[in-house]
Amino acid sequence: MNKKFIRPRDVEEIYSIKVSTLSKQRQGKYGLPFHVVGRNKNAQRGGVILYNVDEINDYLIKKGRLTLY
Repeated sequence: MNKKFIRPRDVEEIYSIKVSTLSKQRQGKYGLPFHVVGRNKNAQRGGVILYNVDEINDYLIKKGRLTLY
């Protein structure tokens, strides 16, 4: 995989974490770190949700849920 940032659907395919789970984590302000691109300041909606692959791997390793071979 050569992408640095991926969308929630890609996270589901690669890491088997459902899109609905990712959404709940974002709303609850916990879980995988994410970035919002294209959202106006002070807006609560809009923009594109992206996940950094390196941050996902670091988070999962820290939580003991990912083993890299």
